[in-house]
Amino acid sequence: ERVGHFDETGMMVNSVLNWLHTASTSLLTYYAMHPKRGSAAINEINILPRFKGRAVHDDLASYFQYEVAHALCNAHHLRALLFLLERYPQKWVQDLIDLLLKIKEKVEAVKRKTETALSIRQTNAFSKTYDELVRKGLRANPPPKKNSRQHGQRGRLKQSPARNLLVRLREHKEAVLAFMY
Repeated sequence: ERVGHFDETGMMVNSVLNWLHTASTSLLTYYAMHPKRGSAAINEINILPRFKGRAVHDDLASYFQYEVAHALCNAHHLRALLFLLERYPQKWVQDLIDLLLKIKEKVEAVKRKTETALSIRQTNAFSKTYDELVRKGLRANPPPKKNSRQHGQRGRLKQSPARNLLVRLREHKEAVLAFMY
């Protein structure tokens, strides 16, 4: 399977925020500067729209508009989980960090033994533990109550950083755990 990594980061160009977009494989990296961050830039750069394979990226919504197999970058998730651990410590956070690192360790051990993948039993156990930890986190971080709206406030109610991350982890479970398969 072809694997490509896609990312973007903000950079100042002549005192104006622009976005450095990257598309890379293990051998090549393409850089493109664009004034936009999302799908307008991705479409103009025109690598991801034509890509066939698995796209590894952060969970920027624009990436999910493309019909490719997705894998989310767990370095981003670990950074977000470490932030939560420092600012909003809850037991599920450390447990989820430990789980992701344990899965990574097991996957690397399998690769060293020249086996192709974890056993079905292992992946099912890891998947079940992942689901339990996400549910535990969601119970500890319920959505805001509808009556918590400030006077005159409109739109969606703001959720906690923990809940936002947990919702993304639940919604994109397959992409989060793609490295396990």
